[in-house]
Amino acid sequence: MRSTRRLPVSAGAALGVVALGLAVLGACTAGGTGADPAGDSASVAVDGTTASALPPGKYQTLPQPCVAVSADELKKLVPGATDYTGKESPTYDTDRRVGCSWQGATTDGTSRTLSIDFERVVSYNPSISDEVQAEMDFDRLATAASIPLSPAGTAAGTVSTPPPVPTGSGTAAGGAATGTGTATGTGSDGGSPDLLPRRLTDLGDAAFINDVLKSPATPAASRVGPRRDVSLVFRTANVVVSITYAQSAPRDGAAPDSSDLQKGARQVADELESGIER
Repeated sequence: MRSTRRLPVSAGAALGVVALGLAVLGACTAGGTGADPAGDSASVAVDGTTASALPPGKYQTLPQPCVAVSADELKKLVPGATDYTGKESPTYDTDRRVGCSWQGATTDGTSRTLSIDFERVVSYNPSISDEVQAEMDFDRLATAASIPLSPAGTAAGTVSTPPPVPTGSGTAAGGAATGTGTATGTGSDGGSPDLLPRRLTDLGDAAFINDVLKSPATPAASRVGPRRDVSLVFRTANVVVSITYAQSAPRDGAAPDSSDLQKGARQVADELESGIER
């Protein structure tokens, strides 16, 4: 007959069992459950601190750039083009940035160019949302183009004229186009306040338009006349859109009309904004 008497257990052995159990429990709590602390959407470690993980931006895709402007609109804005399919801009990541351009010339020597650019802004800082990063990027473009802070001008109600753009190769999006000669962001003839470089209040979440007239450095030796570049930049959520609509006059020709180019750029902007919102 087998004895049922239990052998005595020492206090040290009992404490060892308890310690082992606590160690196993601690390991499960720290990462043994299959949950990845680094992938937790509630918080992300940044420089030793914890910041809230923000949701991605509103837009995760971009439109096809070369079909973003209707064929009828292109024929009006860029007359004389041999091909209205457009030239797609080279890019390393079409999920982040795309663009397209069109160019045409008429028999009188006038040429027009339209280019569009979409950028889907992504923030890599967990404490800054994609939309806030896009707002910061837009503000940098406006500052680089010397656009007044107030949509109507200064606080006193007068229009603030941006300083002239230096002679040379021009600036980035929102500024003067590349080329040589002198450039001034003074809007159209007469400097109408309605046509000066300014903020727009009825397009996207934020927008501005810049108008730069460039004249050849040596008009007598130049093969072309004055050139006007109208740049319109607007932001909607985490997407920044840049439009440049330019016209070059023939040699000894009059400066291209500011109001006509600004109207065309605005028509394109309205169409692109509608396309993004679909």
